[in-house]
Amino acid sequence: MRDFELPDDSHPLIRRAHEYWLNIHPPGGGLPGRSRLDPTAVPNLLPHVWLVDVQREPLRFRYRLLGTAIRRVTESGTTVVGRWIDEIDPAFAPGHPRFAAFADVAESGLPGYRKGTPVFPPGLEHLTIERIFLPMAADGQHVDMLFCLSLFLTRNGQVLKGSI
Repeated sequence: MRDFELPDDSHPLIRRAHEYWLNIHPPGGGLPGRSRLDPTAVPNLLPHVWLVDVQREPLRFRYRLLGTAIRRVTESGTTVVGRWIDEIDPAFAPGHPRFAAFADVAESGLPGYRKGTPVFPPGLEHLTIERIFLPMAADGQHVDMLFCLSLFLTRNGQVLKGSI
């Protein structure tokens, strides 16, 4: 993808999500839409996947789906699905670094990648998070969803699958 490259040391599951996203791009160009996502093509990614709806004017983000590993590690149940992120976390607003990470992907149409200490939810500072945000667009151009994959890693680099 133009102007985006994963670091050489990115986790294989992050690489797999990125490769899958690249492979589902429409033949004529543009971004893939949600209809191009096939969960059966990437079953090993599903526990770590989360989908976020993008609303414009004003720019807002809503949880659409949380994979089971994400739910377990963050202790987020199905109660967050369908809710606006700024309702759950009032600090999530323009000017906040987490909001900026979502907005950058939504506005640029380029993936976003981060590896470091989790900043949300609180209490996970003993872990490392590695995540990728991949833009999706039903019309191929205007991002209306983020296809996200987050891995919570222990100190020895193992993917955390259970509760914290």
